[in-house]
Amino acid sequence: MTSLRERIRRREPILGTFLKSASHHVAEVLGRAGLDFIIADAEHAPFGIGEIDRVVLGARSADIPCFVRPADHSPAFIGQCLDLGAEGIVAPHVIDGDGAADLVAAMKYAKGRRGFSPSTRAADFGGHAAGMQRAQADARSSLWCQIEDKSALSRLDDIARTDGVDCLFVGRADLAMSLGAEGNGDPRLIEAVATVAQAAKRNAIAFGIFITDAGEIPEFLQMGASVFVCGSDQSYLIGQGRANRTAFAHAIGAGGTVTLV
Repeated sequence: MTSLRERIRRREPILGTFLKSASHHVAEVLGRAGLDFIIADAEHAPFGIGEIDRVVLGARSADIPCFVRPADHSPAFIGQCLDLGAEGIVAPHVIDGDGAADLVAAMKYAKGRRGFSPSTRAADFGGHAAGMQRAQADARSSLWCQIEDKSALSRLDDIARTDGVDCLFVGRADLAMSLGAEGNGDPRLIEAVATVAQAAKRNAIAFGIFITDAGEIPEFLQMGASVFVCGSDQSYLIGQGRANRTAFAHAIGAGGTVTLV
């Protein structure tokens, strides 16, 4: 069976979303939506290791790969997430090749810095031979380096050519702030995103981006993007709730007398 990492490395277009609610139920429901993956956002939402344990289990019950975006680059936390069965790590604020190499070392047994236990969920609770488990885990686990700092833009080739990095993933909100840019239409941000896309192409790895509107997908496909993270469970709830409220207002003929929230 083809792993998600293999699809990423082939630069096959894939679509997922952020999970902001620390709920295994939401992870399971998103798995029914036909998405390719979800990302538990431990950087900007209340995820401890116990919540990650549960959402990974919920995702696995619906057969959808679950990544984790940690708050920092802690090797211990990254190792725990992978032991629980996370498909990979979306690492925030990667600014140079050394940082990327440290992340790979935290994730890959062959690099000699990830601790091993045969009794984890990822190892089928002792059901896999140790050597086979380590090799399979290294082949399957995927690292996406988030490019969201001005200082990273001059070091993109160093990051992209680090063995074990599968995707340069743009976080436009933080990158815009780092550049002093005003929103996604700012020429400085547009140029920076194009620079990341070119570096990914030059080094034959995936280029990924967060979008809030699926209408942006064709534009970024043209730039070479293959990894798309569209919105989050929160934005899906808000969007559908607002759409229902608008439809309700039209249905009852309330016009401007109903306050839309």
